[in-house]
Amino acid sequence: MSVLSPSGSGWVAVRQHRRALWAAGWLVAVAAAIPLTLRIWLAASPGEAACLAGDWHMCDARAFNGQMSITGLLWLAMEYADQSLLFLPALLGAFVAGPLVARELESGTYRLAWTQSVSPRRWLATRTAAAAAVAVVLSALLIGTFQLGGASVGFRSLAHWPERGTYESSGPVLVAYCLLGVAVGVLVGLLVRRTVPAMAVAGGASALVVLLFGSFRWDLWPHKVLSGAGTGREGGWASLPPDTFVLRSGYVTEDGARLPYDSCWDLQTGHDACPPELGVTSWFIEYHPPSAFWPVQLTETALILALAAAVAAAAFRVLRRHHA
Repeated sequence: MSVLSPSGSGWVAVRQHRRALWAAGWLVAVAAAIPLTLRIWLAASPGEAACLAGDWHMCDARAFNGQMSITGLLWLAMEYADQSLLFLPALLGAFVAGPLVARELESGTYRLAWTQSVSPRRWLATRTAAAAAVAVVLSALLIGTFQLGGASVGFRSLAHWPERGTYESSGPVLVAYCLLGVAVGVLVGLLVRRTVPAMAVAGGASALVVLLFGSFRWDLWPHKVLSGAGTGREGGWASLPPDTFVLRSGYVTEDGARLPYDSCWDLQTGHDACPPELGVTSWFIEYHPPSAFWPVQLTETALILALAAAVAAAAFRVLRRHHA
C-alpha cells in the first residue's frame, strides 16, 4: 500500500474519511492563496513598492498608524497563521482518536474488517500510517505556506524567532508535534473507545505537550552568559548580538544570591540604581543568539519523535492486550 494508491484496509479508511481529506486540502489551498494574493497585490501597488525594495520602516509605520495597508494585511495574515498552526497537532490528535479509531470501536464496525483477513494489528497499523502520512504532508505544506508568506518581506522579522507560533511554524518541530498528535490519538482512541470523549482527551493531551515543551525548550541547549562587575548593565545590553533572545537577567549579591532584573529599577530616573543594602556586586544576562535556533529545533524535534514512537508502541501493546 502507498499513500497515493492505497489498497485494502487503507482504501477503506480513505473512503470513509474522504471528506476530512478534502477539508484538509481546502485548508492548505486557502492558507496558500491568502499570502500569495496579498504579496502579488503588494508587488503591483506603486504606493507600497518600497516594501519589496527594502524600506521596511515605512511599511511598518503605514501598517500600524491607523491606515491599514496591504503590508498590514499581510502582516496580520502571517501573525494569525503562525498562531493557528499551534492548534494543528491537537486537531490531528482529536480526529485520529475520535472518527478514525474510537468510532470504529464504539460502533463495532471494526469486527467486519477483522473478519476480512485483516488482523487487528494490520488494521491499526494501516490507519496509523495513513494518518501519519497525512499529518506529515499537511504540516509540511502549511509550514511552506507560512514561509512563502514571509519570504523576502522584511517586516516579518518583527515576529521574533523564539516567539510561540513563529518558532514552531519555522521548522520541522511542527511536523514532529503533528506525528505525536497522531500517536496520542491512536492510544487515546483505543483506551477511551468513545468518539467524543476520545476527541476531547486526545486534543487536550496533544495541546498540553506543545505547551509544556514550549515552557522549557530553551533549556534544551546551553545558553550564553554575559556578566560584569558593578550595577550598570547598559554596556552589557549594547554588546549583545543582534536579534538575541534574552532568557534571564538580573544582579548577583555578595552572598551569591540572584536578584531579578527589576530589583534596582528606579521609576523616577528610568535607570538602574541599586540600593547599597542589597549588596549587589555584579550583573548577568543569560541569552541565546540567533544561531541557537536550529540546534534547539533539531533537539526538540528528536525528543518529540522519540516520544511519538513510544506512544505509538504503547498503543499497539494496548491493542494486543485487549484483542490478542
